[in-house]
Amino acid sequence: MLNLTKSAKETIYMKIIRVLLATCFLVVPLVFFTDLTANPFFAQNVLLYVLLSLICATLAFKFLRSKDIDFTKTFFDLAFFVYVLSLAAGWLSALSSAPQVLRQTMFYGLLNYGTLLLVVAFGAYMISKNIVFSGTIESKTNYILLFLAWGMLWYFLPHLKTNLSSENLFAHLFDWYALFLWILGVWLAVRVLKKLTQENILVLLFVAVFLACGYGVLQALGLEFLWPFEINQFASKAFSTFGNPNFLSSAVVMLLPALLVYYMRADSKKDFCVYGLLVLVYVLFLSFGLARSCWFGALCALIMMWMFGTLRALIWSRKGRVFLLAVLAVGVGWGSVYWDSKDAPSPVAKRAAELSAVTPSNFTLNIGRGDIFQSLHQRLFMWDVSKEIFLARPVLGSGLGNFQMAFMQYQPRTLLRYPDLRDLKTITHAPHNELFFQLAQGGIVGLGLFLFMFMVLFLEVRDFAAHKKEGDKKQLLQALFCGILGMLADNMLNISLHAVVPAFIFWWMVGAEVSGVGKEERRVLITANPFTKTVALVAFGLSVACIMWQGLWLASEYHSFAGQKNIAVKNYPAAERNLSSALSLYPANTEAGFRLGNVLLAQHKYKEALQAFEKTISAASYYEEVYFHAALAALGAQDNKKAVHYLMENLRLNPYNLPAYGMLSQLLYEEPIYADKSALELMERGLLLFPYETGLWRLAGEIYRKQGETEYAKNVYKRGLTVDTLDKELLRRLQALYAADEVKPAVLEQASRLQKYNEKAERFHKMSPFYQQRLRNNIESYIVDYPDDTNGAILLARVLSLAGNGIKAKEVLEGVLEKHPDDLWANLALSTLLYQAEDVTGAKRCLQNALFYYPSNTLATARLKALS
Repeated sequence: MLNLTKSAKETIYMKIIRVLLATCFLVVPLVFFTDLTANPFFAQNVLLYVLLSLICATLAFKFLRSKDIDFTKTFFDLAFFVYVLSLAAGWLSALSSAPQVLRQTMFYGLLNYGTLLLVVAFGAYMISKNIVFSGTIESKTNYILLFLAWGMLWYFLPHLKTNLSSENLFAHLFDWYALFLWILGVWLAVRVLKKLTQENILVLLFVAVFLACGYGVLQALGLEFLWPFEINQFASKAFSTFGNPNFLSSAVVMLLPALLVYYMRADSKKDFCVYGLLVLVYVLFLSFGLARSCWFGALCALIMMWMFGTLRALIWSRKGRVFLLAVLAVGVGWGSVYWDSKDAPSPVAKRAAELSAVTPSNFTLNIGRGDIFQSLHQRLFMWDVSKEIFLARPVLGSGLGNFQMAFMQYQPRTLLRYPDLRDLKTITHAPHNELFFQLAQGGIVGLGLFLFMFMVLFLEVRDFAAHKKEGDKKQLLQALFCGILGMLADNMLNISLHAVVPAFIFWWMVGAEVSGVGKEERRVLITANPFTKTVALVAFGLSVACIMWQGLWLASEYHSFAGQKNIAVKNYPAAERNLSSALSLYPANTEAGFRLGNVLLAQHKYKEALQAFEKTISAASYYEEVYFHAALAALGAQDNKKAVHYLMENLRLNPYNLPAYGMLSQLLYEEPIYADKSALELMERGLLLFPYETGLWRLAGEIYRKQGETEYAKNVYKRGLTVDTLDKELLRRLQALYAADEVKPAVLEQASRLQKYNEKAERFHKMSPFYQQRLRNNIESYIVDYPDDTNGAILLARVLSLAGNGIKAKEVLEGVLEKHPDDLWANLALSTLLYQAEDVTGAKRCLQNALFYYPSNTLATARLKALS
């Protein structure tokens, strides 16, 4: 289809495709609008979708005009097609059993991830496998040097940038100097692709990734020159034009083995130096990118190169230059430092040293807060949730595009099993492990077909290598396969396979591999007939629809970001206009809907805010924060029924939202008609998760009393008083309920006794030493009688502190917290004690511990704010 290696008159369609491909491989990896959308890489994603759609539309139009077209039929096609069908079947199966309220969310999930799979993955593969692998490595270093000079011209962009007075989308996109550079770059890229082969496309990829890596290294060294403001959201990491350091690092992992083949096969000194420079810059970016998963992927790719006999022979025959490059690469990687830092740390050494926190003993989710290693346990947490998703639908999984929704639904189970991991709660579209992702989304069938695809690819590569002589093609194909395996190894701990640009490069390389090891006699000529014309028209229509959809999505993101900037300067009317436009352009722009609702909420437009939140919920039923804010809007609009409903939905997705428990309990108290079984179960869960929040116990008891459930009310008050024996109100209410009973619960006497000691402690300084010692003895006797009541120990610590024995008081409180780290009152008491001892750091730590378990506690919040 796209084989232009033979001398033939080139049609206008092939010229268009050549320009589009040149733009794909040069412009897309380098275009970067930080002031256009909130996500810095969103613009390049849209551009790539549009370019691939234009290629498909061009091919469809060519077929309709020329009446025939030929495609390469390969062994991989069927495996890929069946894999896509299995995911579609999983989505239909999940849709058929899903509640009505989730179906719109599932549709948008299918639209987003399905487009990534069909346009980026399948589209890149289909185009790539039809471009010939010539088997000849040509010297293109002159072009590489020209592109290096072209890259340097971008240094002058901030000085020559056109500043249009308008604030519309075109004004942000248009710039005369940038337009000139892009035209020049695309023209050079088209010259490289004069002969459209996979080898020449590889050169373009080498160049684009090299320029991106060079820019990222400069950023890491504090030499940002393109943007006049701070845009690095990854601290000292180099993120470059891919918007995320892990994404560019993944591209490096994929291309590094092939680049090494070019380096080892270089004949001239110029080629040797240029390709060596590219390798060193790649390694330098891997060092500054700090993506350990990519280091692991690169190592796997290099080890795999040694496993292939052909590549091992090439390495051995060029051992001198390989050794030189290895020494330089180790020196560049390990010796790289952040020059703008005072102590100039080595990023590799620092990042590698963090791995010492990973030990066999903490490789578990059953771990205390202090032993959590974020990088490890966040992944273990996501893998555990993915396992739950798989167990719920083990055959076909949650369905195509439904992973994020399913993750949010099953995440609470893991959070409730491991309460110390509540800070790891997250929203993610992939679990940083491709096997768990495939298992959760596609079930056993999807994972099996995914692995089968690459097993078939490996067998074909092995078969090809066994029957072909030595040469450029064999070495390069094996190197590409090493890059593919490196990417898969990287994605055992990464998510770059689900990012648009890295996914495009990956599937293009898979197509290139298939093109290289495939057989020419498998080309199929398709002629025009009513059926094929219909297919072509459908393909053309879908391509146009994709372009229009991406345009609307980009415009929506632009208005959303503009609204976000309006909010920052508190220009709420402008924010409302921009966010409303964003939501009307693309209803699934959940961030825009959420912000719009909050803007309306801030202006007390409760009904309008509720409508905005409900529109967002319909497109993103997994977004737990929207439910909580929708409940606030419903309360403002005096729609208590909706408020209860949305609070319950929020608590199902976020079991540790203490304010939601308080609001729900208050609403059930005011209107017991809403206190059905589900609502009461959530209320009871709040009592178990936040036992030291006394207000919840009081409200729960009153709710049961209003329902006429006196025994339930007694039980709640008893449980609450057992936890907080110093609460006078709980004691009073329980005494009132048992006033007419002859047999009273033991907790009444226990609480009365401790509260009497507490009242005496209030007058501690007015007491004589004899009575002070007597009070201490009484409290110690109480602790012996009731060893499980931590309030006795806390009161004892208070008395010890008042007596001037702060050291002993500190020991008592630390003993309580060792057994009960979530004890709110012990944390607050110890923070006061440490502050009096001028240990501000320790006091802050105790307050932070209290706020971890009780994030909305006003006393802890106020104290921490004062200390800060």
